[in-house]
Amino acid sequence: MTDHEHQSDNNEVKPANDELNWAELERTDVDSSQNSLPPNTPPPKKSKKKLIIILTIIGGVLILGTLTFFLYNQFATANLTSEEKIEKTTDQEELKKLYDELLDSYATSGKSEAEILALLERAAKETGDQSYIENQNSYLVKAPSFNLAPGTYEGIQNLEIIKGNAGDTVYYTIDGSVPNQTSTKYTSAIPLAIGETTVRAIAVSAKGFFSPTVEGKYVLTTSSQTNTQSVLTPEEFINKIYGVWYKTDYGNSLSISQTSYTEHIPKPLSNATGDYIVVSTTDNGGTIKVLNFTVEGYNAGDTLIEFDFGTPGDNQMRLRHEGKPWWDYAAAESLGSNQYRIPFTFAGSDIITLN
Repeated sequence: MTDHEHQSDNNEVKPANDELNWAELERTDVDSSQNSLPPNTPPPKKSKKKLIIILTIIGGVLILGTLTFFLYNQFATANLTSEEKIEKTTDQEELKKLYDELLDSYATSGKSEAEILALLERAAKETGDQSYIENQNSYLVKAPSFNLAPGTYEGIQNLEIIKGNAGDTVYYTIDGSVPNQTSTKYTSAIPLAIGETTVRAIAVSAKGFFSPTVEGKYVLTTSSQTNTQSVLTPEEFINKIYGVWYKTDYGNSLSISQTSYTEHIPKPLSNATGDYIVVSTTDNGGTIKVLNFTVEGYNAGDTLIEFDFGTPGDNQMRLRHEGKPWWDYAAAESLGSNQYRIPFTFAGSDIITLN
């Protein structure tokens, strides 16, 4: 075979190999393209469901946490006392509303007129609203009073009830019940018969506000009964009330000298004071009238205060303002030189000097 023939054979083999290689390359490209996923292929359905469940759980936790926080704040706010709410409030309108609520509670909880007046002054100062002072008669209805001090009298007496304000209407009871607007309206003096009679009275203003209830217990006797009745002399009575006393729940304290009566009020810090006279005594107590009872410059008028010494020698007594609930007091520790120690501080000191 010639060289030419060999060269011819070699030239025929190359095209066949080239065609085979291109065919294989095309098949490889096709297979590769079939096995690859398009770039925007959506995730499987199971993955979507898991994502929705996770997002739902997270949303539920957030809602539950927000609701829990809201309810906790509501509960905490609802359980604050009026004083705590006032301390936390900066909005002036809300502050006025809270003071009005506190004043209403004062009027219905037996607070003394001196304490209500002190709260009015504090409300005016902290809110800047002087109407609390200017319109104080709309918050206070002055209690009526009796022309006879509670105590023992000889023979039948006529009891007169004196209005604190001319426009008020007075209602009273003599059966021991608490008076209201359905009770007997006072129009003329009440005759008191021999024996014991308890008279209770309230005043109602033209706007429908009630005064505190005043109460007087009267024992009317014949002359023979009177002669056998043993009562304290005014001097004995004054000696028993003389000194410094404090409420057993560590609230207020008071000082009583031979002629003056002073209540020390812690909130807001103030004094209510006036000279007094003894109007009646019993065998274990009595009644004084504080003249021109004044708190921080405001004159509340004459005020009757009744005392009961309870068990002799226990250094305790009870008192009440014109028929209001009884308050329990204990004697302060005498340090001599008219100084007394109380178990808490007033005006920064636990020692009160009796003038």
